Amino acid sequence: MDNKGIHSKVKINISIILIFGFAFTMQAQKHFDYNWLFGYGTGIPDTTNPFGGIIMSFTNNKVSFSSQARDFEFSWQANSFSNSYGDLLLMSNGCSVANASSTIIKNGDSLGFGKIWSVNCPKRQPLSQAGMFLNFAGDEKQIVFLHTILDTIGNGLKAFLKCIYETKIDLSKDSVLSKNDKILYDTLYGGISAIPKDDYNWWIIIPRNRSNEFYVILYNKNGVIDLTKQSIGLEHIPEGSGGAQCTFSPDGKNYAFYSPLNGLQIYDFNRATGTLSNFRHFSFIYPFNTAGGCAFSPDSRFIYVSNPTEVLQVDLLEKDSTNAIDTVGVFDNFFDPYPTTYLQMALGPDCRIYISTYGGNRYLHVIMQPNKKGKECQLINRGLKLPTRNSFVTPNFPHYRVDDPYPCDSTITIPLNTDVENEYKFKEGELMIYPNPASTVLYVHDIKSMITSKVLLRLIDLNGNVLFSQEYNNLSQEIKIPIHNLAQGMYFIHINDSKGNYWLDKFIKI
Repeated sequence: MDNKGIHSKVKINISIILIFGFAFTMQAQKHFDYNWLFGYGTGIPDTTNPFGGIIMSFTNNKVSFSSQARDFEFSWQANSFSNSYGDLLLMSNGCSVANASSTIIKNGDSLGFGKIWSVNCPKRQPLSQAGMFLNFAGDEKQIVFLHTILDTIGNGLKAFLKCIYETKIDLSKDSVLSKNDKILYDTLYGGISAIPKDDYNWWIIIPRNRSNEFYVILYNKNGVIDLTKQSIGLEHIPEGSGGAQCTFSPDGKNYAFYSPLNGLQIYDFNRATGTLSNFRHFSFIYPFNTAGGCAFSPDSRFIYVSNPTEVLQVDLLEKDSTNAIDTVGVFDNFFDPYPTTYLQMALGPDCRIYISTYGGNRYLHVIMQPNKKGKECQLINRGLKLPTRNSFVTPNFPHYRVDDPYPCDSTITIPLNTDVENEYKFKEGELMIYPNPASTVLYVHDIKSMITSKVLLRLIDLNGNVLFSQEYNNLSQEIKIPIHNLAQGMYFIHINDSKGNYWLDKFIKI
């Protein structure tokens, strides 16, 4: 790629967004993924309002934040594209395409418009790995935006990914040239991944729902060159389909696909032919329908996966599978005000892995040294504190760097979070919650008579949803909570009193 052609916002005219999951550009350029977008809610966050838009930047040798007023938010999906200097150029939340100032570009609205579009859009699109920006060597006039949409099946009570659209953008005119041209129609599963075949062509992979098939698309600036299906591995079960994450290894030799209900699937990938082979399965299955994430270490030796309560490391060089898996992080019952459990992952240009949380929390967990084995990788719970609350999202990028060793930018420093505010310190062991596991009724009792003032008791699921909320004068008597309508899974009892004290415990619904 000619670097001169992409050194200015006016000259860069080629990118692709795959709205189902990732953005991708040429691997030789270092700064395309140097801006990450967050923002649960609209407006600008400040000391009194922890909601609104921010840009997390890796430029100027440090992780820093800047606020940005937006009329839309990033929830599950956040796509951005920057130039080789690290200047932000484009963004999308799956509903529209906007410029660096968060202004929707000409004809950039109503992406994937359909019968349920307005349920979430234009504010947000609740899809992970659902979009990508691409650019191509030798062409500076065209940007392609490939994106999937939600559609309903049957009685309309369930929404599934249904197709991939192509949208072309001219950056020099801040305008969409054409949009929503369909290139694939089928019920899909998980997220889209992309990796370059060479400077001019990209491989795009997306799993097909209720099968063990993968769509493999060879794509260039003129559109689809070839589209095939490959059958390999396990069936992609429909439950939790939005909670799967897919990714390529930095060296481009492996493709990983993880869902807590399926376990981890690893494949060899041939970049010359676009072929998946040598299927391997790690069957650590989470017992409840939920979401998870995965990311490779920069040296491609390890892959990390997360379910809500733990982060696991898999050593792909370890021949004995029983020794290959290590638990490197455990959820520590911290709420902000929702449980800061583990969700999806993203490998940063600083070679750290960032992990999002459920609900509307302000933290990202950080794996500081992912190339190291076991707990030496240094996973720090809530290692990075955001100025705004974040709702699930991690950024989605194509595979920018391949063929050469992953170019970690070791000059980038991080404002590591080491404090835990007193207001969020919880006490355990002072409540009796029984039976545990429970099936129909749960009882809560203050066995030490420590809670003497009026309290607010809440029952919260792993996603941070409040399912039950009630005030009580005290907990000296047993509190009876009906739970027969709850789905099987893990839940939390969260109590705070009028004096600012907090208590926390968890239980299993069977």
